[in-house]
Amino acid sequence: MSRALRIDLRRSPAVAVGLLVLAFGLAGMYLLSGAEWAGRWTAMALTVRLYLGFMWPVTLAGGCWLTGRDRRGRVGELFASTARPGWQRVLSPATALTIATSGGYLLVIAACVPLVADTATYFHPAVVGILAVGLLSLLAAGLLGMAAGRLLPSRLTAPTLAVLGLMYVVSISFVNYFDAERMQSTVLLLTPQLNTMFQDFVIVPSRFTAGQALWFAALAGAGFLLLAARGRRARAAAVVLPLVAAAVAVPLLPRSEGLHAAARLDPGATALVCAPGTPRVCVRRAHAVLLPEVVPLGRQALARLAVLPDPPTSVVEAVSYPGSPLGTERPGPDEVSFSAYLDRERRLADPGSLLLELLAGGGAPACVRMSDDDYAARQAAGYWLAGQAPADADEGAETWRALTALPADEQARRVGDLRRAALRCAPDLTAVLVGRRG
Repeated sequence: MSRALRIDLRRSPAVAVGLLVLAFGLAGMYLLSGAEWAGRWTAMALTVRLYLGFMWPVTLAGGCWLTGRDRRGRVGELFASTARPGWQRVLSPATALTIATSGGYLLVIAACVPLVADTATYFHPAVVGILAVGLLSLLAAGLLGMAAGRLLPSRLTAPTLAVLGLMYVVSISFVNYFDAERMQSTVLLLTPQLNTMFQDFVIVPSRFTAGQALWFAALAGAGFLLLAARGRRARAAAVVLPLVAAAVAVPLLPRSEGLHAAARLDPGATALVCAPGTPRVCVRRAHAVLLPEVVPLGRQALARLAVLPDPPTSVVEAVSYPGSPLGTERPGPDEVSFSAYLDRERRLADPGSLLLELLAGGGAPACVRMSDDDYAARQAAGYWLAGQAPADADEGAETWRALTALPADEQARRVGDLRRAALRCAPDLTAVLVGRRG
């Protein structure tokens, strides 16, 4: 067995498939995503799972191409006539493909670790399960591809499988966005991808991970049975195995929540980490590395907001944008909220705009439904408090010019009125700020 395995690793296309998995994985993680996952373990793991959408079809087609070598060498009938059991004959190439694709996948993860390990401030053990299920899905893809190559011996089978595999993961993602809620949760079980928003603050529930692990293990088993089967009973068992696994796995799925059927808010990642001293400035634990950058800007914003009646006294990072299904409750009037994003250097993605974000609307949080005029009024108030003039093309520039044309005392009163109206989510903020619509 060991000698046959070494030959398969040296002479079969298995290693080439592993290299393709590595290339597609690195392209997705570094080129397509721009390494936006840097500094966060959960975001990195979920992004790896997202780009399985490329690695999975490659493995599926590679397994099919590997099986076709007997046909290309015109020795298929010779090997089929040997007295060895079918599973022994296919075990070596299947193991070689598993080792090669697993190596490619693990190297993708290893290449991402340096951008996470040195600055990550939070780790959830479920990250290991997220990555492990991705590996299991590649194992299933390789064995299913080998089985398809055996059952459909044609040069067209491998490229057809590559196209069908890509269509499969794309269609599953499409259904995830547009199908009925309960169906979304069930369909997500079937896909190697995890296309989840708010990656910094969510985690995949262990029940969902267990259901997916059971499903892909059953697919891998079915692929091996079809690859090694010589009789109808074995082939029938290969078909029944995924059906039984699905029947067991579907009840494990958590209740669907639309786009977030495969994710739950992670209390550990969203816990507050606050700077010592006053006024209070806090970020979420997953973004604790940003606290030294946020503190001076947050306290500068609170100092500028102090000119308004009943000003806020603290700055706290929000979990997500207003109205998101995973968002926290709307902050109170004494708190200014903001959203933070890391760049690939694990720093604030846009520090220049954070002060304006904190001052927009007089420090009042944005509302779920706002018109363009209301947004412009909020921005104009932010520019006024920041003491800077917006560019002509900036949102709120016209409203800011109308505001600064008023007497100085009137300007301060109008910005205070806008803050009170914004806290109530009142409409027509432009009328409140400048006495007319912009």
